[in-house]
Amino acid sequence: MTTFREFEQAGWSDNSTAHAYHEYVGQVTVGCIPDLLDAAGLKRGDKLLDVACGAGYVAAAAHDRGADATGLDFAASQVRLAEATYPKIRFVEGDAEVLPFTDSEFAAVLNAFGLPHIPNADKATAEAYRVLRPGGRFAYATWGDPAKCIGFSMVYDAVRAYGSMDVGLPLGPDFFRYGAPSCARELLGGAGFADVSIKEVPLVWRAASPDTVVEGLARGTVRAAAVIRRQSPENQVRIRQHMRDRVAQYRQDDGGYAVPSDVLVVVGQKPG
Repeated sequence: MTTFREFEQAGWSDNSTAHAYHEYVGQVTVGCIPDLLDAAGLKRGDKLLDVACGAGYVAAAAHDRGADATGLDFAASQVRLAEATYPKIRFVEGDAEVLPFTDSEFAAVLNAFGLPHIPNADKATAEAYRVLRPGGRFAYATWGDPAKCIGFSMVYDAVRAYGSMDVGLPLGPDFFRYGAPSCARELLGGAGFADVSIKEVPLVWRAASPDTVVEGLARGTVRAAAVIRRQSPENQVRIRQHMRDRVAQYRQDDGGYAVPSDVLVVVGQKPG
């Protein structure tokens, strides 16, 4: 049986998925990068690691602030895309749960939206702690309360209404788990981090049409896309229409759409 890690790695290693995420979803996630870098207390010259770097947005923003940034992802296609997009930055293929770096190597470790795709977030957080120097900070961004993160919770609402979540996928963490403040504090505190703080960052998914958001979720994600694909053809039609109707509620005066997609930014410091 395919494990959750194998499922996620295979999905994100698909070039079309990587590029679709870059095209559709990336324009949403970049909105919290300034808050993530500020949470890490990033200074010019700091050595920074961007875990689950994807197309490299966070590493690139850190580089622009003068940091010595390295990006790491478990999907070779993401690493290639990041290298092609930001050729001046070092990107490596690797496992968030077994980081290929020495103890106390970095001033900051960041993770933007990667935790729901990692089988064991406790291990990944412990590894972030290990490679941080004393006084260094680990900060992560993740999707917030589903009621405020409509852009991503609506796909699961649609499936529950017109299909089934039980479609034979490997069991993985709840997609919104790490956006619960109690879970965030437990996760970082369990790894030894102190002074844990949490900030809610309101983001919106701006789109020209409802279909833009629907296609982004159906083509630029792994787990959500797989859930949709495994429904019956009739239910797929109903699910997509339900999502279009949800997006339509957020029509703006200019004719575009702005779907709430709130994020939590969480940070903790390694004592030292």
